[in-house]
Amino acid sequence: MSIEKKIIFGLDASKYPARLGQPWKEEEVVKLLTSIQKKKSIEDIAKEHDRTVGGIKSYIQKLAADYHFHDKRPIEEIQKFTGLTKEEIEDVIKRRELKDAAKKSAEPVESNIKKEELPTLLEVVSLLKDIQSKLNLLLEKVA
Repeated sequence: MSIEKKIIFGLDASKYPARLGQPWKEEEVVKLLTSIQKKKSIEDIAKEHDRTVGGIKSYIQKLAADYHFHDKRPIEEIQKFTGLTKEEIEDVIKRRELKDAAKKSAEPVESNIKKEELPTLLEVVSLLKDIQSKLNLLLEKVA
């Protein structure tokens, strides 16, 4: 994550690794998988990659899910690549399936409403202010 983004998000850039939030490069993935094969600790791998421990764990889990869904690799092979246990891989697969199902159910439904028929942001804000004032009046009467 760039220093500008860290400032925008209110993060103190000096407290985070330089590669925080940056996309993973192909050579970095190879280095990660090699480090896993050498049985290096997650903490050491995080330092080598200038990333957080959580970032390394998350990326390893992402790789495990990708190996399963995209490459159709067996769990035993995914274990060898990622160093994750069978249970961890099954959990990652289940979470990805739930995430994908949630995305699918959240897809927008076709609508017959034309864009020009939708209210503008100002109209919505005005309506919300009107509702708020009416609710305040009701609360005064109740109290």
